[in-house]
This record gives sequence, C-alpha cells and structure tokens, in this order.
Amino acid sequence: MKKGIFKTKLDKLKQWTVSNKKQAGIVYSLIAIALVIVILVVVISGKSSQTDTVYKEETVSYGELTVGITESGSIEIGTSTQTMDVDISAYSGSDEFSWNSMGGGGMGGGNNTDSTSSSDSDDDSRILEVESVYVTVGQEIAEGDAIAKLSEDSVTSIRAELEADVVDAQNTYDQTVAEQALTDQSAESTYSLNSLYGDYAQSEYDATVQSLQDAVDDAQEDLDEENENLAELQEELTEDQTNLPTYKKILEEAEYSISTIDQATEMYGWITAENNREDAESLVENTEDEIEELQEEIEESQTKITDLELALESAKKAYELGVVEAQATYETKMLYYTNADEYKNVTELQSALSVEQALDDLEEAQKKLDDFDSYIVNNEIISAYNGVIASVSIAAGDELYSESEIMTVNDYDDVTVTVDVDEDDIDSAEIGAAANVYVEAFPDTIFEATVTDVGDATYDSSSATTYYEITVTLTGDMSELYSGMTAEVTFITDESENVLYISNRAVTRENGKSYVKVKDDNGNISTKEITTGFSDGSDVEVIEGLEEGDIVIIESTVSGS
Repeated sequence: MKKGIFKTKLDKLKQWTVSNKKQAGIVYSLIAIALVIVILVVVISGKSSQTDTVYKEETVSYGELTVGITESGSIEIGTSTQTMDVDISAYSGSDEFSWNSMGGGGMGGGNNTDSTSSSDSDDDSRILEVESVYVTVGQEIAEGDAIAKLSEDSVTSIRAELEADVVDAQNTYDQTVAEQALTDQSAESTYSLNSLYGDYAQSEYDATVQSLQDAVDDAQEDLDEENENLAELQEELTEDQTNLPTYKKILEEAEYSISTIDQATEMYGWITAENNREDAESLVENTEDEIEELQEEIEESQTKITDLELALESAKKAYELGVVEAQATYETKMLYYTNADEYKNVTELQSALSVEQALDDLEEAQKKLDDFDSYIVNNEIISAYNGVIASVSIAAGDELYSESEIMTVNDYDDVTVTVDVDEDDIDSAEIGAAANVYVEAFPDTIFEATVTDVGDATYDSSSATTYYEITVTLTGDMSELYSGMTAEVTFITDESENVLYISNRAVTRENGKSYVKVKDDNGNISTKEITTGFSDGSDVEVIEGLEEGDIVIIESTVSGS
C-alpha cells in the first residue's frame, strides 16, 4: 500500500496556461518544424522504426493537496441490456377466490364469484418481426433514438390482440361487479338466517335427543312385552306337560272301566263309562295339541325377542350417534349465530376482492396496451439508454417475444473501480466516502468518485493481512474511458493547504534520491535533486529543491514506425 495526496487540478492547469502564453508561439513553430522533419524521415526511411522524445513543461505551484490512501485497480464500465421490455402475452385473468366453507353460506353454503376470460391464446403466438436494424456495435446512442423497424403487419396484429385483451378484461370486470351485487344480497339473507339459529338451536337439539330416546324406550318396551309373553307361554307349556301324564292315566282307567261292563246288561253304566272315556281321550288330545301349539308359539316368540334385541341395540347406537350429530349441529348453528356478522363480512370481502382483482386485471391489460404504444413508435423500437452499443442481438427477419434481448449498451452512468483496502484503513472507505480516481491514460484529469460497495473481508495468509474489496463509482464525463484502463483510487483522509507540488511524472528516482530536470530563464535545462513528501500517484509534494514558479520538464518517449 502507498500513501499519497490528491489536489484540485483546475488551478494547476490555469497556472500552466498563463506561464506558457509567451512561449506558445515558439513551441508551435518547433512542433511544425518537427513534424516536417518526421515526415521527411519517414519518406526517406520507408518502414524503418524510430523512437521520439516528447517534452512538456510544468510550473511548480502551491495549492491545496488532499491526503489519502491510494490503491491500484482498473476501470470497469457497466453495461445495460435492453430487452423487448413490453409484455405482449395473452390476457388470462387472475386465479379466482373460493370460499366454500362457512364464509358466507350459512348452513346451505355460499355463492362464489367466477371470473373468466375469453382469451386463451398461447403467448408464443404473439410475435413481432424485425424488418430492419438501424444500429451497429460501437455506435453512440441516446435514449429515444430508434433501434430497429418492425414489420407493420406484426405490430398491427399484436396491437389488435392487446386491444381485444382490454375488452375481455373489461367484460370480466363488469360481470364481477354484477355478481358482487348478487353475492352481497345472498350474504344479507344468510346473515338473517344465521341470526335466527340462536333462537331455536337448543330446542331443536332437545327435540332430536328426545326423539332418539323415545325410539330406544319403545324398542325396550317391545322387548319387555315379548319377554313377558314368552314367560307366559313357557308357563302354560310347563303346566300342560305336567298335566298330560295324569290325563293319560285317567284315559287308561276309563278304557279299563268300560272293558269290565257288560253293555247288554248294564247299558246305563256302559254309556256313562264310554262318556268318561271319550272325555278323557278328548282331554289328552287337546292337551297334546295345546303343547304343540305352545311350543311353536314359544319358538316364534324367541325369534321375535332376538329381533327386538337387535332393534333395541340399533336404537341405542342410533341414540349415541344421533346425540353426537345433534350436538355438532347445535354447535355449528350456534357458531353461525355467534359469528353471523363475521361470516357476512367475509363473504362481502371475498366479493370485493374479486372485483378488485378484476379491476387490477383490467388495468394491467390497459397498461400492456399503453406500454406497447409507448415502446413501439411508428413501428420502431426506441432506445431506453444512453451510451455506446457493445452488442446487437437482432437482425432483419428475426422474431421478437416479450423479454427478447435487443442490444447491450456500455453504461457510463455505471463506471467503477474495485480495489483491495487493508482493514487498518477501512474507516476511510466506508459507504458514501469520497474518493479521487487517477487514470494513467488521462494524466491531467482527476475523476471524483464515491464508495458504493464494501465487500466481505478476505484474509491473506502470506502477509497475515485482512483486506476488504472496495468499489467506487465515478462521476462526471467518462465517455473516453474504457474497461481495463489502469486507475489509482485515493480515499480522502485529510487535506493540507499551500503545499508545493509537481507532477509525479517529472520526478526520476535513483539510489533513494529524487531528481527533476529544471529549465532556467535562458532555456537551459539542468538536473536538480529535490526532497519529496507524500504523493497521490499523480502529483508529489516538494519539500526542498524547488520554488514556486520554477519550470520542470516532463519527458516521455513515443515509439513509431
């Protein structure tokens, strides 16, 4: 790293001009004679090479010097790429809002606002055709200049499609506004319905639960009655089965008794015995028939009880599920009731958002048409930048789409130099700090600059030093600068007034000493040792050896053939 000084060059140039007025005529004459000699030498020597020495005089001056930290870098000129920065894609509208839950429909759901477009063209079908290109690489161009001409047919066609998009968007917007009125009306009706839920939700729940309980009770009652019927049948069956052996014994006795009576002699006794036998036989048969019928009835009753048990179980499950559903319905209705205002507001908000989105789509479609008309004037593409053209990406016959690259322009509003600054000096290179830039190709010009970026720290293990990458952006006329030019950046740290200085190029250094060539009043040139102070890379402070007004010689060589 080197420490240096920067000064204001305007005073220096003025002083140089005044001190050399008297010598201007002589210098111009000498230059003219030198040119004649050079021409003669070239004619005589043909292709032979030579080296000329060029001399420039500079006056030693006092002036305000700027002390700073100087680092070397190179000029970087930014570029701006112009694209087909106009949206010619087809209008498709926006995604629709959907509110299918409680937001605006009550128990019956709500209305949804649909917004659709009649345009479904593919973006790739919208193409602009280049008819001719006006610009070339290296050409200077200004904002507003024509770059290329487009075919009239392609421009007319796309403009008509963009106009149709505006009509589609307008229709969609009008439809959405109409649907908003219907949606808001439905929201009002739903609000009224939701507001009523609080009056009867509880009674509806109670009635539902009671109905379910009644079904369970009825099933239980039917089952209990059938169980009682079965018990009675079983009791009767048991009684008949118990009595049947006795009835059979009586029948046997009656049959035996009639066998012991002589019918001819004891007709009356025989008739009585026969009647008893018939009664006993009838009793046995009736009892047996009754037992059979009771067994069938018992079997039917048992089947019926099984069915009734299933019916009771089903009623109980229906009760459990029904109570849960009734509770959910009750809570839902109470939720609607409690939030009736919010549901109404949500629905109306959805409707308003749909209208707002449709309006945004309409404005976007109109903007695309307006941008197209401003970007393409008289079927020509207009430059959006000032600068020198670095590349041209289009040719006659090319097809252009949205965002197609057209050309790249050197942007002289974005000229930068990036240098590495030791962390010990980083305080002088903060964002916004002033800096001066010296470009070797323009020794008489100092460019003002400002720190615009401070990069991350980088550690150099070889020197055990941490550096920061600092970028400065130049201001002023930079039209003659090129990327890659060597430049020195001085970050201003202090200022000193009335310091004697000369150009660094006038000083030669040998064995640690500094020398200059001085011209006296008689035109004689001699070498003189001086003592120098700090330097900014362009000029250097003179501590001893020269006085204000002395003339020093800046010597440089020019090679030619």
